[in-house]
Amino acid sequence: MKERIQWQAFLTTESEPEVQCLLDDLGLRDKQQFPISQNKRYIVRNGVPVLFQIILEPFLWKKYDSSKVSDDGTDESVGGFFQRHFGKEVVDYLIDPIVAGTSAGDPDSLSMSHSFPELWNIEKRFGSILAGLVLSKFSTKKESGGVRNGTTEKRKPRRGSFSFQNGMQTLTDTLSKELGEDALKLRSEVLSLSYNAGKYASQNWSLIYSKDKNSKDLIADAVIMTAPVCSVREMKFMKGGIPFPLNFLPEVAYMPLSVMITTFRKESVKRPLEGFGVLVPSLEQQNGLRTLGTLFSSMMFPNRASNDEYLYTTFIGGSRNRELAKSSTDELKQIVTTDLRQLLGVEGEPTFVNHFYWSKAFPLYGRNYDSVVKAIETMEKNLPGFFYAGNHRDGLSVGKSIASGCKAADLVISYLESSTDQSCAE
Repeated sequence: MKERIQWQAFLTTESEPEVQCLLDDLGLRDKQQFPISQNKRYIVRNGVPVLFQIILEPFLWKKYDSSKVSDDGTDESVGGFFQRHFGKEVVDYLIDPIVAGTSAGDPDSLSMSHSFPELWNIEKRFGSILAGLVLSKFSTKKESGGVRNGTTEKRKPRRGSFSFQNGMQTLTDTLSKELGEDALKLRSEVLSLSYNAGKYASQNWSLIYSKDKNSKDLIADAVIMTAPVCSVREMKFMKGGIPFPLNFLPEVAYMPLSVMITTFRKESVKRPLEGFGVLVPSLEQQNGLRTLGTLFSSMMFPNRASNDEYLYTTFIGGSRNRELAKSSTDELKQIVTTDLRQLLGVEGEPTFVNHFYWSKAFPLYGRNYDSVVKAIETMEKNLPGFFYAGNHRDGLSVGKSIASGCKAADLVISYLESSTDQSCAE
């Protein structure tokens, strides 16, 4: 049971078409598992979990002046954007817990254009979020009309999150098996990358990496980089035998996060809630709550715990409590137990505890994040065959990262094909 519990902190969605294609290619459809009652989501208000829809509905239909669209020259914060459209209470009790639960950030420090690019662009196009969502969805349906018939009909993805019968590790295990052990260089540290322009694009890149304290070489046609910017800054890059300085790469702020996996006997949970989980707004710290939120893991996926136990996945830290994320397992266990006692009426101590800590769990999409994106673009422009993907660029979720990687792979294919065509023309 311990192994299964370790996997359950992570979920993804298949709203991105690249995720759908990946699942089909790997033959994982029959192993997908969708949460039970995933639409039942809770947000704490006045120390009590309340259904998300109950909080949401009264505010969305209030009249706010949204005629003023953000200046193109300014990068508005997430908090400022949503307050302008829906008011401060929506920011405090909806947006704040949502961004804390998905990025460990806070509305005032996050960039709207980088954190929610779809909504940002909808406002630019339509001026109103709600009207824009309706119109853009109608436009998309109209554009795709007539495509879904006969053999061209595609499987409609299920909305929301999913995992697999044995947890998300099923995805990485299957990918590893598909690629083969010889192609993967796991537990290896990239020390340097060198681009040496030749007549042909193939084998223009050489890498030196360390595995088991031994340095090894690798020749490649192109490079897709998904490492954090902070790690890339520590690598040595060469171009044509000359050092390629990375001093233009800015410092990136990262959010620390601890994840606590706990189980309680069912008779010890006096107010169990059926659903996806509960998010805790920053304001609820005044009511003694110190966690960011908790997933009801065994409620979503019944095989994740024994029949007489509930399994919970709780998040602590982020921009709200950076130092708290670094706390010991024993201290965090008490914090989680105290919060769950207030929210769900748990009694006694958990029967199982597992603790994961990431000092750099998420890059912070701050209001100066344009400088990071521009620096990445500079690397790609000056290093042919180098492509950057992952959550530093196209979104923090697993689905966005998969989509980013797939897009980068497509760019590599186009790059190699164009290089081949060019060499043939010569």
